[in-house]
Amino acid sequence: MNTWSSATVQYKKLVFSNSVKGKTIQKSLLPALLLVCSSIFTSSAPLANTDEANATKPFTVIAHRGASGYLPEHTLEAATLAFSLRPDFIEQDVVITKDDIPVVLHDIHLETVTDVEDVFPARHRADGRYYARDFTLAELRALRVHERTGGNGTPVFKDRYQGKYANFKIATLTEHFELISELNRQLETAVGVYPEVKSPAFHRDEGVDASKIVIDTLNAFGFGGENSNSYIQCFDFKEVKRIRETLGYKGKVVMLIGENSWGESDTDYDWVRSEEGMNEVASYADGIGPWLGHLLNNKAMAQGKVEAAKWLEFAHKNGLTIHPYTYRKDALPDGMTSEQVLDMLDKVVNADGVFTDHLVPVLSWRSTRK
Repeated sequence: MNTWSSATVQYKKLVFSNSVKGKTIQKSLLPALLLVCSSIFTSSAPLANTDEANATKPFTVIAHRGASGYLPEHTLEAATLAFSLRPDFIEQDVVITKDDIPVVLHDIHLETVTDVEDVFPARHRADGRYYARDFTLAELRALRVHERTGGNGTPVFKDRYQGKYANFKIATLTEHFELISELNRQLETAVGVYPEVKSPAFHRDEGVDASKIVIDTLNAFGFGGENSNSYIQCFDFKEVKRIRETLGYKGKVVMLIGENSWGESDTDYDWVRSEEGMNEVASYADGIGPWLGHLLNNKAMAQGKVEAAKWLEFAHKNGLTIHPYTYRKDALPDGMTSEQVLDMLDKVVNADGVFTDHLVPVLSWRSTRK
């Protein structure tokens, strides 16, 4: 049986080390998590840390970048489809334009999800990247949004939306919030929002306070505040503290946890997952959003057992909500079923929910959850 460390090495080679012309392409976060233990789940090995009370505990489903497994991510069309499937929350990643308007994009760069290289070929910076911050909203409206591609222009997920004629566009955070608010009002539903402040340090260097803009927009649509139907998330722990202390935000805040090598911020994510780190995070955040690859115990897996990573005890001890990312139906490891993946999150990790590109299988699993 492979060990977790070998799976991590393989994962880094296949996923996060794909760099073309300085463009780091994130393909999938799921296979490395469970590839190493697929044989364990398909055998009769017992699941450790199973909580029998989990069946009665709510399991939150978050539409990752809208219904991004079916339509181009973060478009209004993807948000509308997500809403129709009734998740608990719809996620919006937020970056700020040249004219200080918050738009919904996963990256501060444009070339992986738009045709910016064709429309504005000379508007890249010295590193060859096209930054949303360098374009006005009107200019961004001239772009077409397409499925995420790698450095060579091939789709990251080859079997997702393949249409050529629909004219998907970048939308503002205001438009996304208005859409969800109006659908909630008319349909008497309560789908929440889950915005992420992208690269706050980058935006501050550009002279703009991305977190304040996001909070102001949440408040404008009734999504902000202590009892609101929303979470605000960020990979930068300094910014999480700033959201609480400087901006005085009272709503729910989530500390996202990645790998130090990803360059999301200068936060030490190894420290975040320590007992000291979790205690500190709990002083400012209501929950955490860990990467799936951090959730299982390496040593136990080497012995043929599936157990939650030890650091999760610190999160549970502090009462932190745990929303891991990202379940993708088209990135399951060989031999694994959707149910096995989701049961692991529920019964082994004792997670409170999950971010997913593919709402249909997750909502279906939840409806028959045992």
